[in-house]
Amino acid sequence: MTGPDSSGRGDWLTARGAANRGVSAVVGSGTPPAVVGRWATGADVRQVAEFDSGVLVLAGATLQAWSWDGTLLWSDGTSAATRVLHVVGDTALVLSGERVVRRVSLRTGASTWQGVAPDGTNLSGPGSSKVADVGGRVLWFTAPTYATAVTCRELLPGGSVETRWVRDFGGHYDTGFGPVMVVDDVLGSGEPQLLLSTRTGSGYGTSDDDVSSERLVLGREDGRLLQVVLSIDDGSTVTEVAYRPDPGDYPCARPYGLLRVASAPDGERIVVMVSCQVEEYYAVTRVRDGELSRAWGRFVEKDWPHDAQELRPQVSSVVPRHGSNPWLVTGHHDGATWTTVVDDAVTGERLRSLPGHYFWGAAGTLAIVSPATARALTGREPTLAVRLDDLDAVVASHEGQPVVCGADELPADVSFHAERRSLVGLAGGVVTRQPDGTAVWWSPATGSTTPLGVPDVVGAYSGVGGAVVLLDAEGALHRIGADLSLGGVVRPGGRRAQALVVTDGDRPLVLLDGERSSRAVGLDGSEVALPGRVVAAAREPSGAAVVACLMDDGVRCVGLGGGEARAVVPARGRPTHAVLFDEARLLLVAARTGVHTATIGVFRVVDGSPLWTDPDQGPHPNTPAVAQDADGRWLVAYDDHGQLTVRDGLTGEVLAKDDWTAAYTTPMRVESPPGWLRVGGIHGIDAVDEAGAVRWRHGAPLWTYFPGEAALAGAVLGCVTRDGRLDAFSVADGRVLWSAELGAVAQRPPLVAVSLASGEGLSFVAGTADGSLVAFSAGSGERRDWSVSFGVAVETLVVCSFGGPRLLAGTADGVVHAVAF
Repeated sequence: MTGPDSSGRGDWLTARGAANRGVSAVVGSGTPPAVVGRWATGADVRQVAEFDSGVLVLAGATLQAWSWDGTLLWSDGTSAATRVLHVVGDTALVLSGERVVRRVSLRTGASTWQGVAPDGTNLSGPGSSKVADVGGRVLWFTAPTYATAVTCRELLPGGSVETRWVRDFGGHYDTGFGPVMVVDDVLGSGEPQLLLSTRTGSGYGTSDDDVSSERLVLGREDGRLLQVVLSIDDGSTVTEVAYRPDPGDYPCARPYGLLRVASAPDGERIVVMVSCQVEEYYAVTRVRDGELSRAWGRFVEKDWPHDAQELRPQVSSVVPRHGSNPWLVTGHHDGATWTTVVDDAVTGERLRSLPGHYFWGAAGTLAIVSPATARALTGREPTLAVRLDDLDAVVASHEGQPVVCGADELPADVSFHAERRSLVGLAGGVVTRQPDGTAVWWSPATGSTTPLGVPDVVGAYSGVGGAVVLLDAEGALHRIGADLSLGGVVRPGGRRAQALVVTDGDRPLVLLDGERSSRAVGLDGSEVALPGRVVAAAREPSGAAVVACLMDDGVRCVGLGGGEARAVVPARGRPTHAVLFDEARLLLVAARTGVHTATIGVFRVVDGSPLWTDPDQGPHPNTPAVAQDADGRWLVAYDDHGQLTVRDGLTGEVLAKDDWTAAYTTPMRVESPPGWLRVGGIHGIDAVDEAGAVRWRHGAPLWTYFPGEAALAGAVLGCVTRDGRLDAFSVADGRVLWSAELGAVAQRPPLVAVSLASGEGLSFVAGTADGSLVAFSAGSGERRDWSVSFGVAVETLVVCSFGGPRLLAGTADGVVHAVAF
């Protein structure tokens, strides 16, 4: 949603538009559109997977393969890739959006097979897909979230894929809670099985056969952890168990965390489940005589709406011990400090603890920890290696901190279906980052270090043959071999770039956001560097422009005229959104405080002092809105897991509430009649009045619109679906007025409302995955004779005046294009 403020000067409050009204006052000239400028904004490297002859990189939504001599083998910026599921030999399984999977040749980028998960489901969770070599066959197992079917396919030589079996569980487990999977010899029979870990319950508490999407999200009553062992051959159930992890406490049991099988003495085995997201708990299942039963469990916390505690397992949390029960090592923040704890994995007995220390992971019989109390580490804490058998003996210490990874593909026998921060091993040690940003190899066993020659390292990924791939702050990749030597550098391109426009005095400036630094560009090509990631801009009464930039620990406001600082507003967590309003006097800041929790508040720009804060119910996961009502009162609206809150922007007084459970909507202000539209939600779209009462609601299958963009053209609301349909609704009553097919779109498809020519009326302009801008009459849905093609997926759109009417289109290769229209 994009558009200038009511003055029409081309000033912008946020990338999603002034007050989230989603309509522009800029009027086009009526001439054919033409690209008149372009700016590269770098790379946002999200995944790296080395293969025998090169490296596969997902940067933004651009998938590309490089050889280590810097040669680009191929690049795909039109498939809207969101995640590389698996790399197998010379092919990869690549997810686009959350449902479409393609098998891709690593050498050519050609797609040899494509499949689609069912409507209303997704494969976005890292535990929803596993690949395993079983008896020389490469088998691929998928269990989409919000589906109840598990599929086994075989990846055949030459790039084809064949289905071996499908097992539909019907209502046996809750649709919205996994399952997550591992392939291992669960039963100790000498043959692998497929283990599912998910949730079941008694019922949805309603006699309605058509269970609402809200109830599906919440899950059934009397929630229990369900673990099922399936035959690899045909998907039949071998054995299963269902239980509450902690019988005396919270009944739910989402399987979001670590799942793996471990050996116990006397030939027995255990299944370890440590959930660290939504519900946080330990659950260990005993495997004896081919049957499953509860061994022990311990409930910690449900992390929403309050998230005081945190349970943090690591991939290496289960530590085997010859002839003895394995250890289960985890980190726990109790609301005051971090503690590293060691439990007997079989009995649950708490063996020892180390208060005041964050647990990074285990390396053999050593725990890698950092002295820490606050939940968010600063990066300046030292790293220690301590003996697991007593947690008191420090074997080695280091001034740097581990460079962790959450995007590497895990082996078939390990699942981590949550936010992951794994150590990256290299040559018997780990990769660390010095306080000055330099990459260093460190041995926890001996304390020795070796510089790796990469400055300002921000990421690390496991490579082929014991190598690692390091990512620096500029988006370049550096291969470090197992002998610690530098083996090549690659500089990929691709990110979701969002441009803003602001007028500083009489100078219009394009603001280009970067991952760690941004810049302002004038009509004459002059540039001004900006700190952090610029997210908002506004003008002071003097006409001077102020920008808000997200830093790691707060928001910095900077005046463009001379670059003088206005204020630095510290954030309680990692800042995610900021909005400047009231002529740049006030700043709204939202910050993430946990996996599912956020904070929000309004602050004075002059000194950073707060007007009000809501520490518990910030926006999750979408954008808050700032708007003025007809009387000029500033309003702030935000959705936390479906709970919409509207406040007086100056006092913080709560003016309206509306609960649409886990709707994940973005608020959009309307004045006729006064109220709010809630768009981009997983259940659909609705409208509420000033008091929060529902005016109308358009329900849809789960994830039809989420997280699609929306725009407002007078009395017509436009929304883009995930599968590339533009739907137009009546703002007054929610009727669908017309629909138009766009074709494939990016994960968050952009949409704006603008008048392309004087007297022509408003049009919706949308960006597509094939790199086109297309326009439709807002009134009739007729496609306009107007289009632009970039050849790379369009991910963002802004309407502005920058030397004339302009559309600023951000494409998946990290380039912002200025289009005159």
